[in-house]
Amino acid sequence: MTTEANVAASRSCLAAALALAAGPAAAASLTLQITLPEIKTASYYRPYLAAWVEKADEKAVVGTVAVWYDTRLKDGLGKGWLRNLRTWWRTGGEQLALPVDGVTGATRPVGTHALQFAGGKGPLAQLPPGRYQMVVEAVREQGERELVRVPFEWGRAANTARVQGSKELGLVAVDVAD
Repeated sequence: MTTEANVAASRSCLAAALALAAGPAAAASLTLQITLPEIKTASYYRPYLAAWVEKADEKAVVGTVAVWYDTRLKDGLGKGWLRNLRTWWRTGGEQLALPVDGVTGATRPVGTHALQFAGGKGPLAQLPPGRYQMVVEAVREQGERELVRVPFEWGRAANTARVQGSKELGLVAVDVAD
């Protein structure tokens, strides 16, 4: 695929996600906190991670909000390992032309990492009020794969939801503020 085709495909994917907008909740903001636990092992590699928003019924992906992978590997080889994030890859990750500005970044170390999204811009800019899930999937070389779903309400009232991971993820929290 040419660079122009990649850009067009990315725009098309983003436009499809934004087409779900009927009446965006522009005043709302969302904070996603992801905790990567310390794992005692002889060889530890930082996990690859994808986070995306989907409808509460799990039938429609709204859009990807974060993808962390090894951006420093020679010849972009880090992108090849992203297919190990199987659920994200099958629900639209393989169609993204990476890197995506404001979405992709390097893997993160052990600890809690906060991502903030304002309702008026970014991946949630055109999200209509309703029930959704923040899905976070992590996979680590010589480790395991884990996926958690955190339900949240967008554009109705402030709310908080937390889900505790058990292997590759610690606490994953979504805080919505009006």
